[in-house]
Amino acid sequence: MYKTHTLEEYHGAMELRKKFGWGSTKISLFLSKKGINVKKRAIDRWIYRNGKPFHEVIINKISEDSKILDEKKAYILGVLCGDGYIRIQRCSRLVGLSVTDEDFADEFKDCLMNVYGLSPSKSVNKRRRTNFTDNAKPRYNIELTSKLIVLDLLSYSKSFKTMEWIVPQKIKDANLEIKGAFIRGIFDSEGSIRWRKKGHSELRVCSGNDNSLLEVKKMLENDFEIDMKVGYNQNRVMILYSDRYKNIKNFFDKVGFTIGRKRKTLEFCLRNYKRKGLRSYDKEFKLKCLNMLRDGYSAYEIGKLLDFPYTNIYDFVKQTEKGG
Repeated sequence: MYKTHTLEEYHGAMELRKKFGWGSTKISLFLSKKGINVKKRAIDRWIYRNGKPFHEVIINKISEDSKILDEKKAYILGVLCGDGYIRIQRCSRLVGLSVTDEDFADEFKDCLMNVYGLSPSKSVNKRRRTNFTDNAKPRYNIELTSKLIVLDLLSYSKSFKTMEWIVPQKIKDANLEIKGAFIRGIFDSEGSIRWRKKGHSELRVCSGNDNSLLEVKKMLENDFEIDMKVGYNQNRVMILYSDRYKNIKNFFDKVGFTIGRKRKTLEFCLRNYKRKGLRSYDKEFKLKCLNMLRDGYSAYEIGKLLDFPYTNIYDFVKQTEKGG
């Protein structure tokens, strides 16, 4: 049986951590000399996983509002279908994420705080030199211990393991903003955009869960006009991919990345994408479109108002920048 610790034991350990910066082993030894028996494992959970003693967990109940599906919760669910995880142990339930992009980790942390009102822990593991690189990236770890939060998340999918996650029915029935946030969480985890030779680029996302990834493909087509092909990598893992400008531009407009480096690559790809067979428009028409763009209309709105393919506007902008 696991021992239930008191709030006094918890606050005593955390005060030593704050005052001296000690690790769990040293804190446990110090407390044992005082006749207080707290094992290293419990202190690890308090320090590194934002765990609390049983009595305090009861106090920190989540609100009824946190059970509402909004964009931030949809993003959490999308990340859990990729890099995120839920860990269930005999004495704790936690939700977490461990990644090399700090902005990704921070977004996940902020969404958890916003939805559930509890503050996740954040730690950094500095990587040592490996056989593959001298400058291994640090990993940013986000964890939040809460049985109630885990139970709420598992009400959407019975499991978030690679082969077991599903697209929740509540996501399928939601509005476009919530669907887009869910897909953005998946693409932040498992998606990529890369620049290819000859002025083309490729958007892709992969998962070992074929059936659920095909559900994502259907959502992309039906809700966001993003048509992606199906392929497999060398490890026979399913990939959705597209190198068409229209699909990449619709992804940029309607879904996008949270991760800064991916977002910058996506912007670079769209700016430099070479498109062939475009209809020629006279200078007056181009100028009218550019003036509307400056007046605050979106490219999509201009295309609807003037009844022409709105993606051409980005070519007008590039031509103007080059002095054309």
